[in-house]
Amino acid sequence: MRVLAIALVIGFTSTLTGQAPQPSQPTPPGQPAPGQPTRMPARPLRPGEAPPKGTAVLRGYVTAAGSGTPLRRVQVSARAMDANGGGGVTSTDSEGRFEIKELTAGRYMLFAQKGGFVSSQYGQRRPNEQGTPIELVDGQTVDKLNFALARGGVIAGRILDDGGDPVSGTQVMAVRYAFMGGSRRLMPAQAEGGNDRTDDQGGYRLFGLPPGDYYVSAVNRSGLVMMVGGNNTEADGFAPTYFPGTPNIGEAARVTVKAGAETSASFAMIVARMARLRGRALNSKGEPIPRMMLMLTPGDPTQTSMMMNMNNAMVRPDGGFEFANVPPGRYNIQARPMGMPEADAEFASVPVTVGSDDMDNIIVTTSVGATARGVIVIDDGSAPTFKPSQVQVSANPLEPMSMMGGFVQPKINDDYSFSISGLFERRLIRGFVQTGGWYLKAVFRGADDVTDSGVDFVPGRDVEDLQVVLTKKFTDLSGLVTDDRNRLIVDASVVIFPANRERWNAGSRYLRTLRPDTQGRYSSKGLPPGEDYLVIAVANLEQGQGGDPEFLTRAREEAKPLTLNEGETKSVDVKLSKLTP
Repeated sequence: MRVLAIALVIGFTSTLTGQAPQPSQPTPPGQPAPGQPTRMPARPLRPGEAPPKGTAVLRGYVTAAGSGTPLRRVQVSARAMDANGGGGVTSTDSEGRFEIKELTAGRYMLFAQKGGFVSSQYGQRRPNEQGTPIELVDGQTVDKLNFALARGGVIAGRILDDGGDPVSGTQVMAVRYAFMGGSRRLMPAQAEGGNDRTDDQGGYRLFGLPPGDYYVSAVNRSGLVMMVGGNNTEADGFAPTYFPGTPNIGEAARVTVKAGAETSASFAMIVARMARLRGRALNSKGEPIPRMMLMLTPGDPTQTSMMMNMNNAMVRPDGGFEFANVPPGRYNIQARPMGMPEADAEFASVPVTVGSDDMDNIIVTTSVGATARGVIVIDDGSAPTFKPSQVQVSANPLEPMSMMGGFVQPKINDDYSFSISGLFERRLIRGFVQTGGWYLKAVFRGADDVTDSGVDFVPGRDVEDLQVVLTKKFTDLSGLVTDDRNRLIVDASVVIFPANRERWNAGSRYLRTLRPDTQGRYSSKGLPPGEDYLVIAVANLEQGQGGDPEFLTRAREEAKPLTLNEGETKSVDVKLSKLTP
């Protein structure tokens, strides 16, 4: 049984035909491309109104890279980048053709995916880069949106024990370092076949991998390898292991994958002394909490791939619990109720460091998370024109991989008041309206602006006086990307970031990474006004790297300054920088 990778599948194609045409002269800012109709601004949907059917069409071909053979039954999907959402999906015919009709005006990303091939975005040229947005106007037909999908690379091998015998049932995964939340983290491969379980011969096969360097990890939870000495309950077992046979990612060997090629990586699991963790789980009143699920998760949030190595334990009626066969390492014992949590649900997170000895008398005490209560208001004092059901309010943890609390579904009342229960730690409050045209202006706690600083949630201490302020006075920044010879550039990333380093945190509203569309134009709506910004265009930027503080520190020396006032529409053209990401 394959485990779905966490990362979005947006692989790399080594050869892409039919690239977007580039006009010989830049299109003047704010004007349509030659021969194209003027795009009318999308009207926000009225409350309860279904998205309208559009009149725009996308067409193209999908072939196999190298041979040019048409590929049938490739899933091609267009996903709208506008707030109103929408898009379409289809499959290629026997000649590799596809057509997606009835699209509304707006910007779209186009994806192509087929088993065994590297999934691709239109315009994508290198691994871990975004594709090229496609700008559509009403009645427009855009064709020659062609893909050449490369065969995915393969890593195959066998997982053995310390005696050379095969180990079945081992989860094997291809992982690589990628940017997430402003830092490099070990992430699962962006591929359909990026993980597998070994068969009875210890064999595994990872397929559809984009070209690049990977690490191969193996995690076995099948139980004990051997019992040691009569009634002694201590046992040795398999520790999480990286190729070529080490528990330490710093000592792991990289496996280079090429398109359509198979690479072998067989190795033996590390045998280590396993520990048992025993204790009791109690609620905030000191009572046993049966039917509570406990999870043992890795304690290092940067090792995202190891999040797949989670151990579960059910709490007994007397509150007792036990985790068996735990390899050495740092973990968190996470406690959460079964099923959909109620407003008074209790949670807990207890860090533990496991060595070679068993751990007894661990006490996990849950507590009721804080509840955030507030109201959604419009900046000019007017009544909202959207329904409460069209609003989403969230409390996002500052640490992207935090798993603590926040599992209770937010409630939006008829008077636009809201409540979110089960909250812990510092979180950012955010509001979003599905109808589009609305943007977050500010979040207040009483008289204090907490939009970007967030709110500390302490168990048992509710926050009652929140205001989520929405506005239609949004900023609209766009421009052309050109090289030093004034030629339009589509193969680049545009990074917009604040001059203030304190705003370079994960989830910052002030950070945007964009790709120019097929006419070399970038566009960003809703950046917070009243801030000194910098903008730069660079080639070969890895996805997520636009939020990396180290990159931003170097980029600020060459970036172009700009300011944005409330409701301002501004055009700022950018020259392609020679900065190396």
